[in-house]
Amino acid sequence: MTEANHGEIMDGISWLADVWRSHSLNVTLARGVGPEGLVVRLGATSATPFGHITAAEAFSMTGAEGSARVARFGECGEWSFAVEPICPSAGWWGRPQLSAGGVEVLHLTPKGYDPPSEVWYYRDGITVDRFNIGEIPDGGMEFLAPEFEEAGLVDDPLMSDQPEDFDAVRATLKVLEEHFGLSLPRRAVLEERLPAVVTATKHPEDLGA
Repeated sequence: MTEANHGEIMDGISWLADVWRSHSLNVTLARGVGPEGLVVRLGATSATPFGHITAAEAFSMTGAEGSARVARFGECGEWSFAVEPICPSAGWWGRPQLSAGGVEVLHLTPKGYDPPSEVWYYRDGITVDRFNIGEIPDGGMEFLAPEFEEAGLVDDPLMSDQPEDFDAVRATLKVLEEHFGLSLPRRAVLEERLPAVVTATKHPEDLGA
């Protein structure tokens, strides 16, 4: 069990809506595998941390030679988590191997370089589906549609009768939080030191590689 569990606080994930306004923070959550196993699936050659670092330190390292992508990791509740700044994570764009062996994985990416933000959902070695944050999912994730509608999200934002300050990103994250029982320790992720590994040594030629 990693240090992220000590003094664990169930903060949910809807607070990411605030962070994403100014920072790109890719979040991968997994159920059925420990945090060390998760970072290996994200590209780390070893789950042994090179140290315990802050979010700012991870940001400064990302893109440097030998550490093109850095993940800080831990677990909260039933879910392991890994957070990676800036660079597209290996959790993005159809990576079904992330969930091999009965694992469940959600990847949340703000895609500040190319919005809209996205959610990818993998389960037991398959890519269930993806959807844009702020929209009602369909296809493989249509099972979430009633909860999104109840939260006030609509297929066409121009047809919404929600107030102008309605935050579709926060509403989306809140539905995911409640449906899957997701939580991230906000203070630990944003301010404290967490174990860290390199998940890519060079910038991937293909996004999400």
